[in-house]
Amino acid sequence: MKIGDVELTMPFVQAALAGYTDYPMRKLARRFGCPLTLTGVMLDRIALHPKAIRQPKFHPHDDEHPVAAQILGDDPQTLAAAAAVFERLGYDMIDLNFACPVLKVLRRQRGGFLMQKPALVRQAIRQTRDAVSCPVLMKIRIGFDRSEAAEDDFWAICAAAAEEGVDMLAVHGRTVDQKYRGKADWTRIAEVKRRFPNLTVFGSGDIFSADTAFERLTETGIDGILIARGAIGNPWIFSELLARRQGRPTPVGPPLAEQRRVMLEHFELIRQSRPGARAVSFFRKFVPGYAKRHPERKAVMLALLAARSPEELFAAIQAHYKG
Repeated sequence: MKIGDVELTMPFVQAALAGYTDYPMRKLARRFGCPLTLTGVMLDRIALHPKAIRQPKFHPHDDEHPVAAQILGDDPQTLAAAAAVFERLGYDMIDLNFACPVLKVLRRQRGGFLMQKPALVRQAIRQTRDAVSCPVLMKIRIGFDRSEAAEDDFWAICAAAAEEGVDMLAVHGRTVDQKYRGKADWTRIAEVKRRFPNLTVFGSGDIFSADTAFERLTETGIDGILIARGAIGNPWIFSELLARRQGRPTPVGPPLAEQRRVMLEHFELIRQSRPGARAVSFFRKFVPGYAKRHPERKAVMLALLAARSPEELFAAIQAHYKG
């Protein structure tokens, strides 16, 4: 399939996750078959500060294309200007975030707050489309809340995406005020595709296995699936998805030796930009995901979380992932 002019080997991609999808996680996802990754969300104004934007963390790496830059803001003109900067830096796509439910983001009237502002969202799409030549993606939720007004705003935003030429609309199956509580509503995502058949629609929410991803893709008739929390500490989900897509047997869970190798590689990649205890602290967020693959999940997770230095973490991984 294609998003804009970018060809994808399968309709399953790694979603943007603030605080997670930096280069190490994206690199591993690509290695295991993910055809497209998205950065963690970046504030649009960062791109307009020359000194700040020179930091390596804001730049794509040569070995991770295609990769999309996800940006967050509250002003259409600023979003568009930032999109142009990120395109010049080498990103293959721009992703506009109108879905983030984090309280500090909502207080600043960004992210999911803008689900209540369909006219502003339309302007942001239009101005961004005019500012860049690469594909433009957009992430929303199924409404700000479950009110009738929020539903009207949701459909107005979907119509704007279709009419203004968004190359891919990603819809998370929860409202903004739900955050991550309850279950994702995939019936609303399916309805978006039925109403706008010419719009490329991806769905998101509660995808933690290859089986579930294929089930949602089949039952909704949408074009693709975003893997978000299900990819944290679990790059193998992409090799499982790719195998099924190609008609091959789904790989059996990776042996402990492979898990050890991937975890150590992930940690070493993190250490390149976060020295010492900072690397341990950052890697700790991925531990629960990695531990799910271990037969002694709880004990291993506690042991890894107890590490306070790179040496302690290295020793804990070596001790529990023999094979």
